[in-house]
Amino acid sequence: MNIAGVVLQARPTDLATVQAQLATMAGVEVHGIHENGRLVVTVVEEGYRETSDIVLRLHQVPGVLNASLVYQHSEDIG
Repeated sequence: MNIAGVVLQARPTDLATVQAQLATMAGVEVHGIHENGRLVVTVVEEGYRETSDIVLRLHQVPGVLNASLVYQHSEDIG
């Protein structure tokens, strides 16, 4: 299992749209939103590739200006 912590910077005027889009993405959970456009997000997936793909997709969400990976943890669950 892989867990990634990501800080997104979105346009403040697009926060509701960004949050709605993130809610549709499997493995993505929003933990905090600030009125200045910052969102704290986790991505939880089985493998590195899946986690990386989702983090890259976060950059493409309309209204997102930047996505910064700030934490990553991986462990085998057997």
